[in-house]
This record gives sequence, structure tokens and C-alpha cells, in this order.
Amino acid sequence: MIRIFIFFALILPSKQLFTQNFMENIAFQSGEKISYNIMYNLGFIWVNAGKVDFSVDSTQFQNKPAYIFRSSGTSYSSYDWIFKVREVYISYTKCSPLVPLKYARKSIEGDYFANEIYEFDYQNNKIYTQIENSKTNLSRDTFVLKPNTLDLLTAIYVCRNINFSQYNVGTKIPLLVLLDNKYEPLYIRFLGSDFFKNHNGKKYKCLKFSVSLVSGTIFNVGENMTIVVTDDNKHLPVYIEADILVGSVKAFISSYNILK
Repeated sequence: MIRIFIFFALILPSKQLFTQNFMENIAFQSGEKISYNIMYNLGFIWVNAGKVDFSVDSTQFQNKPAYIFRSSGTSYSSYDWIFKVREVYISYTKCSPLVPLKYARKSIEGDYFANEIYEFDYQNNKIYTQIENSKTNLSRDTFVLKPNTLDLLTAIYVCRNINFSQYNVGTKIPLLVLLDNKYEPLYIRFLGSDFFKNHNGKKYKCLKFSVSLVSGTIFNVGENMTIVVTDDNKHLPVYIEADILVGSVKAFISSYNILK
């Protein structure tokens, strides 16, 4: 469920993007909290099936200032029979530039579970991973830390800092994320500007994107997700829709607390 949002952050290296557009943060501050309602399509019926929460706080990591990003998602118990979701993501990130320091995931998606820890060692250009899931016993690995690598949660906050005004409609924007213990080549496609009216009646001037996805426990492979973000310097995601393996989902922003 959280991946419906986190796949806004995508893959492939692009030095120009990172050095010029969004490694410095202007989109969010410590104390930001955002919540979303998740709607699931069951035949001709849409049901309120779950929720997702995001937060940003200031912290210390190895005695240096850092951000801690948290995200949790859950399906409501009455709909667990459709697809049970219990997820928690945590990421520690440098304040400037926005690069990941440590990432952790605990996830249940249907019959699948996953526990992951990534530690980023910039001095030795390594990523140390610890992975356990339904398909793999506990294992540890070491990756070469490629330039501009992000973890899944940090990537969404990095993407919010992209200067989209420089892109033409249809442009593919590549990033680089370590996902499920491997690198996956994905992209977001800029679809231009529009107005979006939320289900609560609030209207937003927005930017739209489609997202290339990889096959997994929830998503079909392909460009099957649309994301709508506010057309301002915060790039706040307000609406997301995606085709999944069974049916489709929509996510609406339900509440937020953003410092100005």
C-alpha cells in the first residue's frame, strides 16, 4: 500500500537531475504529517479499504543532523480478506544534500512478508543490506554504492524537490533506487498541469505524472499509475490511482499538517 506512494520515487541514474534540481530541500520541513485514504475497486464498487500516513522529523544520526522519514500503511480489518496490508518504512537521510543514511522496512502484503535494512557507507562506497522475506531466509549482502542511489522512502521526498518547470509534457525523468535488494530501471513521465478536485471538494492546481512499475506482490508491470501533486514548491501528492494485480486502487489526501 505504501508503495502506491513510494513508487512516485523511481530509478535510473541521472547526474544532471540530482546535481541541479532536487538534492537541496525546499519542499518540506520537520513536523510535516500527511495522511491518505485508500479506496479499492471491487467490481463496480469502491470501498474505503485502508490508510497511509507519512511524517518528517529532525533527528541526529551518528551525531550529525538528519531527517527521519516514517510511513505506515494498513488495510482495515474488515477488508483484510481481500488483501491484508501492514507496512512500516523508516529512513534516515542527510539534511543537505538529501541522501539516504539508513533504511528499514517491515511489511506484510497478503501472504508475503518482508523485513529489510539498508545501511549506506559513503566513505567506502558500499551499501550493506539485511533481507528476510517469504521467499528468502535471512541474508546479508554488500552492494557497490552507485552515484545518486536512493532508498525507496527517501526517493519520494527527493522527487518532491524536482523543478518540473524545465520539462516538456511527455518527458521521462529517471532516478536510481535500490529496491528489493536490486536496482530496477524505472521512470516517471511528466503529463503536464491540470486542476484536481478532491473528494472533499477542495480544488488544487496540480501537476500530473504516470509511473513505470515493476511486477511484484501488488503491481502489474508497465506504466499503470497516475500521480497528481500540487503545482507549488511543496509538490504535495494529493491523488494517486493505479492498476494492481486484482482490481485497482485510488488514494486521496485526507489530512495534512505542513509548516509554512
